[in-house]
Amino acid sequence: MMLIEFSVQNFRSFYDRVTFSMEASNRSEHPEHVIEVSRQKLLKSSALYGANASGKSNLFKAFIFMKEMVLSSSKDTQAGEAIPVEAFLLNTQGAQEPTTMEVIYLVDDILYRYGFSCSAKRVEKEWLYSRNTRPRSRELRLFERDFRGNYHSHPSFKEAKGSLQVFLRENTLLISLLAQFNGETSRLILDCFINTNIWDLDFYMPLHTSLMIQKELVPPAWVREFLINADLGIKDFQIEEKELSWDKLRSIPAAIKEDTNKYLSHSISTSHEYFDENSGEFKRLLFDLEKQESSGTKQFFSMAGVIYYALQHGGCLLIDELEKSLHPLLCRIIIRLFQDPQTNPKGAQLIFSTHDTTLLDKALFRRDELWFVEKDSDCSSDLYSLVEYKMEKGKARNDSSYGKDYIRGKYGAIPYTKYDDFAKLFRK
Repeated sequence: MMLIEFSVQNFRSFYDRVTFSMEASNRSEHPEHVIEVSRQKLLKSSALYGANASGKSNLFKAFIFMKEMVLSSSKDTQAGEAIPVEAFLLNTQGAQEPTTMEVIYLVDDILYRYGFSCSAKRVEKEWLYSRNTRPRSRELRLFERDFRGNYHSHPSFKEAKGSLQVFLRENTLLISLLAQFNGETSRLILDCFINTNIWDLDFYMPLHTSLMIQKELVPPAWVREFLINADLGIKDFQIEEKELSWDKLRSIPAAIKEDTNKYLSHSISTSHEYFDENSGEFKRLLFDLEKQESSGTKQFFSMAGVIYYALQHGGCLLIDELEKSLHPLLCRIIIRLFQDPQTNPKGAQLIFSTHDTTLLDKALFRRDELWFVEKDSDCSSDLYSLVEYKMEKGKARNDSSYGKDYIRGKYGAIPYTKYDDFAKLFRK
């Protein structure tokens, strides 16, 4: 499974439709960053830049909303319950119009284009199309339906036949309902969303890696070496079970979420080495990861599990603010792990936002891997890649200094503010 595109319209700061794409352009730089699958040339990494409040996080929140709707609308909602959609509010039209989201995934030589439009009251429209890539074929409408009861499906899409639509509520997605009844294609679409993990930094995250270790999805020896190589002063770690705190389970990746009630939470200790002058020997001391280690150490331990799982199994990993508490060199290493064909043979994809301009480097990224979010004059967010951005003297060259040019405002997506405006607040 690989992500091709994600589009969103009328959600939070995005009013007009914007499309984020992992499809590689015909540019020649860093060919190792591109993987060719089923005649599709796709990127393995993309970075998202923009000013504070430009809308970067809203792109991740949009995908979170779509994923939660697809995975849970048929089983976690009640009839008449409002859909928690957040439309654009800074004009008179947004609140009256539906929110629209669409995604394109590549699975086993088939491109699936799935999307829906919804308001707080109901699902207004929903559709699923497919197209073979080998051999190439026309796009096929598997199903399309709207809230008025209009429904069309292809004869080959047999899982939607019969009386299942009787169970379809106004606030339920058909794809979610069909998957609940083991529809083969619908289940495949849900698996695509399950294998697209969004990193949520609002919760204590080391629980992810410890649960993945307990479920034997990640080897503890690998995590130990991962920490040692980061030069954190950690020689080892150990995990002890303790009573589970349910408020920390919201962001657990789908790979470890099943039967979570069978697992206890963990107390994680890190082992540090010191020289005992009295005995003349090196000894080790345990630190409590949550209470005694730095934010960066906790962040790096937290990422270990999902990074290993993605690189071993493929899928897509979305991280909002990759650089949070991490040194730029560690961020660079994580990015390169996804770009390197030897460490990422399954074509796992890393999509992240950041403010770190040291990563904005032609030695690290292709132009089509760099994306920018900027607020327009109407306060809505716009999204564009560096490869398509038009400057006064043409487009950005591959020998440009991306970081310096970005700070100078050549690509937009920076805060347009001046020091003197702040200094005047302190002058008498």
